[in-house]
Amino acid sequence: MKIKRDKADILFSNYVRELANWKCAKCGTQYKRKSQGLHASHFFGRRAESTRFDLDNVCPHCFACHQFLGSNPNEFVEWKKKQLGQKRYDELVVKHNTHQKKDRKMQALIWEQALQDLCKEKGIDPKFEKLV
Repeated sequence: MKIKRDKADILFSNYVRELANWKCAKCGTQYKRKSQGLHASHFFGRRAESTRFDLDNVCPHCFACHQFLGSNPNEFVEWKKKQLGQKRYDELVVKHNTHQKKDRKMQALIWEQALQDLCKEKGIDPKFEKLV
């Protein structure tokens, strides 16, 4: 079953990619701003509300890296441990296994402001509706 993306998901995804300067965290491929070739890849799927909007759980990955890591869970675990370190990885696992109530309006407000602040800091136009 496919999980639908809402405004909070889109804003968070744009924040993740903008924060990484539109560069894949695994292979280093650089993308043009607003490219659809760079994804916000969740280590623990979006179904878990506790980690859905957690920056430790999400990385910008190109389509190829996203597909590869998603199809090779053992390699994804090793990559994630190397990226975060064992302590932060363990904290992410605990957080993932903790229930969190869904509040998409609050998440949308949080990530809209975060994206606006990041864009202002970078001196770019924060027109969210035009971002993918």
